[in-house]
Amino acid sequence: MKTTGKLHNLNAWERKESTATSLVVPTQVDGLDELLPCGGWPKNGLVEIVVPDAYADFMSLLMPALARFSRKGRWIAMVAPPCQARARLFTDSRVNPLRVLQVNPHPGRSALWTAESMLQSGDCSVVMAWPNCNTELMDKRLQNAASSGKALAILVRYEGLSMPRSAVDVRLKLEADADGSALYLVDSSGEILSGVALP
Repeated sequence: MKTTGKLHNLNAWERKESTATSLVVPTQVDGLDELLPCGGWPKNGLVEIVVPDAYADFMSLLMPALARFSRKGRWIAMVAPPCQARARLFTDSRVNPLRVLQVNPHPGRSALWTAESMLQSGDCSVVMAWPNCNTELMDKRLQNAASSGKALAILVRYEGLSMPRSAVDVRLKLEADADGSALYLVDSSGEILSGVALP
C-alpha cells in the first residue's frame, strides 16, 4: 500500500465549490468530506468504490449517510449484496430497517439492469450494487438513471477486476494492510488524485 502511516489528505483534487450543499450528504467520516469533490456523498450521482475483496469493511464509510437516508422516506436498495454488507445494513441501530430492501435480479436480468430500473423509479434514495463486470456504457446509463431518479447510486467493485475508463461521478479505491487503511480518489482512468488515511 502507498505509505498509509504517513498519508494525510493530499487534496490534489480541486473541490467543485459551485455545487450546492443541498445536493450533498455529509459523510461524517474523518477526512472523507475533504477528499470527495463535492464535500460529501452526492444525493444525485454515481459513486464507484473499488475494494480489495468481499471482506473489506467499506460499509463504515457509508453507514452515517445511509442512516440519514433511511429516515427520509424513500428506500435504500441493495442489489444482490454479499452477506457482510447485508448484515451490516440490517443490524446497524442507526438505520431504519423498514426502509431497506434487498433485491435479487430476475432470472435473465443483470444486477446492473436491476439497479438502473430502481434508480429510474424515483422510489429509492440510494441503490447499491455489486456488479461483476466493468462497462463504461453501463456506467453512463446508471449515471443518467441516478440523475433522473434523484438518487445516489453506489457500485462496489472488487480489485481483481480491471479498471478501465469509467463514467462515474466519483471513483474511490480502498486499500488496507497491517499498517491500516487508506481511501484514494482516482480519476476516470484509475490514476490516483488524492487520498486520506482512515482511522
